[in-house]
Amino acid sequence: MKVPLPTLEVLERTRRGETVDSADVVALVNAWTTGAASDAQMAAWCATAGLRGVPYDASLAVVRALLAGGDRLELARLGPTVDIRSAGGVGDSALVIAASCLVAGEGVIVASTGAHAIAHVGGVLDAVEATPGMRAQMPVEDWVLQARDAGLVIAEPGDRLVPEERRLASLRDSTATAEGDAMVAIAAAARGISGGAGVIVMDIAGGSGALLPDLEHARAACELATRLGTEWNRVVVAVPSERAQPMAGVAGHILEVRAALDVLRGEGDAALAQSACALAAAALTAAGSPTGADSVRTALGAGRGAAAAERWIAAQGGDPAVVAHTDLLPRAAIRSTVTAGGAGTVTAVDAGRIGAAARWLGAGRLDPGQVIDPLCGVELVARTGGSVGEGDVIAIVHGADNWLVDRAVEMVRDAVVVGG
Repeated sequence: MKVPLPTLEVLERTRRGETVDSADVVALVNAWTTGAASDAQMAAWCATAGLRGVPYDASLAVVRALLAGGDRLELARLGPTVDIRSAGGVGDSALVIAASCLVAGEGVIVASTGAHAIAHVGGVLDAVEATPGMRAQMPVEDWVLQARDAGLVIAEPGDRLVPEERRLASLRDSTATAEGDAMVAIAAAARGISGGAGVIVMDIAGGSGALLPDLEHARAACELATRLGTEWNRVVVAVPSERAQPMAGVAGHILEVRAALDVLRGEGDAALAQSACALAAAALTAAGSPTGADSVRTALGAGRGAAAAERWIAAQGGDPAVVAHTDLLPRAAIRSTVTAGGAGTVTAVDAGRIGAAARWLGAGRLDPGQVIDPLCGVELVARTGGSVGEGDVIAIVHGADNWLVDRAVEMVRDAVVVGG
């Protein structure tokens, strides 16, 4: 039997780009989970793996090691089940919520473990927590019962599923090592597989507003996530997308909830509605739903997604009235406008900078102990291709601290490029 390499040698070989056996990678992960390897060593491996990549056998071994650290559900007895998730993108919580409600409105159970914010991108669990009264964490037994009875659950089922993946996500967030095709795919696959849904639908984005730099890297992560899912007999539909602008023009948890509910009422952002319908259609097709993908738009117009959202919010402790009346959702104490410095056409909006401004305001963490502020964020008024005059409002910054808001205003102004 081969003796695993010491942790330090694994790190050195990985840094040099040399081949490292999957058994040695597993040994490193296991050493970290037991405390034999430090957080610094694990962060060093994540950083190098993000740059160098991780071979398939090693990626598979890491997913297996993360799953072995907790329980794993199987939801086949409930009927067709889908987990809809994003691998990380600015504004993507709105996409996940809208698509999940559309699928649940068509009779397919949506059971998602979600994820929290990481780096400059939001997390759907933070959006759930932002909604007054809603629980983003519950015992696994309650999680399964809600999936069965309400047809939709987006929450963390206690601490029994992939606890080491959650710990790893926190480490990657606090050490700026969240990037990398393999790291993104491994995290999404581990969470999805542990939740037990037969179909896992992922939006994996590339661009400044995502964890991956461009569409090519998003496609590579999709291919890896799909291949990993087959090892556990999961149908994985991984959809690559480009995130050059924030989804629905917002970044910040309560703003993303509002954007999703607006779409479900038929009044929201057209691009978000299109993306949500496409993701929902892919989920329904993969789940074998007799409803068919062609009916998703009809379902949206008929309000079945909105009705599913009301059932979901009520089941998780919130007030379902917020679906019809989003003015009931709380707002930040400070709302400051960002104005254009000159007239012209908006030629670009840097989603990464918008996400960074939202994190600066408190939507993400700049240190591990920071508490998320669910009400802060950025709401774009101007979009790429639109015309603005000097002094026109191009965005609204939502926050709780004047100094933070003032700095975020400048960050947003720099993110919106106006050409002559």
